[in-house]
Amino acid sequence: MDTMNAIILLAIIAEVLLLIICIIGYRVAFLKRQLTDLRIKMVISQREEQMRHQILIDQIKQQKNVNALDNLQNLFADKNKEIKRIYPALTETDMQVVTLIGLGVDNSDILQLTDMSKRTYYKRRQLIAQRMNTTAALLDEAILPFFTVKLK
Repeated sequence: MDTMNAIILLAIIAEVLLLIICIIGYRVAFLKRQLTDLRIKMVISQREEQMRHQILIDQIKQQKNVNALDNLQNLFADKNKEIKRIYPALTETDMQVVTLIGLGVDNSDILQLTDMSKRTYYKRRQLIAQRMNTTAALLDEAILPFFTVKLK
């Protein structure tokens, strides 16, 4: 009789464990779907922000005036303040270049927007890199995190 009770108890425990495994599997699948949905939302948000940035950049190219660059800096004043707080040695010209790099503007477009010569621009990048304690080669990677979309 004891053996029979032990077998029944083991069968019940096995069924309970199987049920727990199914519940865990369902929960993992549910969490994976939520994570995938979150990743999709993040990609969409980043794409939307990139499109807004590109529209701004195109407008600046069409206007080709200093006020347009100032307006761009005003739009990203919070990001610029954060960068300036961390790197107080950056000048206003540095911040214009940093903003454009952060928005993903190509080097050739930055040259056109700022009316800098190629040599002046690359010298400016070196100065910015020094002031941000990085190298010119890693400058974009140092700036971009300030301008990425952060989901709440």
